[in-house]
Amino acid sequence: LEVKGFSTEDFAKFHPGGTLGKKLYLRVADLIVNNEKPAVTEESPLREVIIEITKKRLGATVILDKAKNISGIITDGDIRRMLETNLSTTEVTAKDIMTLHPKTIESSELAVTALDVMRKNNITQLIVIDNNAFTGILHLHDLLREGII
Repeated sequence: LEVKGFSTEDFAKFHPGGTLGKKLYLRVADLIVNNEKPAVTEESPLREVIIEITKKRLGATVILDKAKNISGIITDGDIRRMLETNLSTTEVTAKDIMTLHPKTIESSELAVTALDVMRKNNITQLIVIDNNAFTGILHLHDLLREGII
């Protein structure tokens, strides 16, 4: 293959439907086009957070500050863990339970790179960004659906 100059890009071009082909060309941006963009503000009450997570069906919501920058993430697991502590939920806001410094990935990255980040961090959702701006959420199920796993 090296002698003939047949590259991984050539392989992906001639075998795009297979798993190997997809691993060589499929980008994060290709996988999130049909996903909703769940987001709430830091001041959003717990009820609003739960509704957003439920409505957008990705198991998480991004938390945005007043300037629309990503300040955290809340997953359905975060909510369950918070409820286990028996806190009164009437005064809880997103900033009280969000995970700071969430894992992100650029939309231009390969899908297999996203899978590697998820595996290394034992997570099922990744915040997708373009130039540090919130673009969407990639869920592990998106990778499964495309046969990357």
